[in-house]
Amino acid sequence: MKHTAIANILNDDSFKEAMDDLVKMHLDMIINSDVDEKESREICYMRITTINEILAHLQSIADGKKINNNKWKI
Repeated sequence: MKHTAIANILNDDSFKEAMDDLVKMHLDMIINSDVDEKESREICYMRITTINEILAHLQSIADGKKINNNKWKI
């Protein structure tokens, strides 16, 4: 059940758009930062990396259900 709920969230257009907007917001902050704002750019980079890691983790949980289902079909 948990796998299906997570897969539904990951496939939800509103969720995908919200995550894309978060990443874009931080990319824009990096692009528009001044040369001396290294720390701000690093924070934005870490946030983007965190978002990507969370999404990858959730996708691996959702894919785990597919893998387990396919095991029984062999």
